[in-house]
Amino acid sequence: MNEKDELVRKEILDEAQKLFRHFGWAKTTMEDIAKAAGKGKSTLYYYYKSKDDIFDAVLTREMDEVFRTLQEEVNKAQTAEDKLRTLCLTRFNILKKKANLYTVIKGDIEANIPRLRDLHRRYELREISLVRNILRFGLERKEFAQYAAHDIDAIAFAMVCAFRGLEVGLLVENNFAALEGRMDIINNILMRGLKT
Repeated sequence: MNEKDELVRKEILDEAQKLFRHFGWAKTTMEDIAKAAGKGKSTLYYYYKSKDDIFDAVLTREMDEVFRTLQEEVNKAQTAEDKLRTLCLTRFNILKKKANLYTVIKGDIEANIPRLRDLHRRYELREISLVRNILRFGLERKEFAQYAAHDIDAIAFAMVCAFRGLEVGLLVENNFAALEGRMDIINNILMRGLKT
């Protein structure tokens, strides 16, 4: 795809993202997106087969941005313990910022769960890989007790699942004020377990 095509795709996604955030998936039409992007509907259909494809592209782009932010923040930390703490806090701070988006598209997510599972799974695998790398870093630096390779995989999976469970609880309760205290508790439990 040439540079002009990439620019048009970006313009479409930028405007679609704003509309989805404001109105949600169900209330946003291809016509709305075309008008906001200053394009004809035929142009949208040239680049994307449907509103679902645009929605998937918007979500994929947001997930890439979130993951890039996580990776950058984790890379700044010096110890494995600090990397895990940074990962947790950064994830939840991003979630807090996006909580309003969640309330707008909550029904859309529930209506599109089968379609969104693949996107979610791809992101989750990236996050598991990031946690696995932090755990290996901690083992190499002798910050953590020795674990076998299959233990590292299981621990990384369990940690990401635990993060996800806490996220859901925070979203349901809409109680981000308790975030830092809860993160400290989880971090202390994880560190005690990893160091013994």
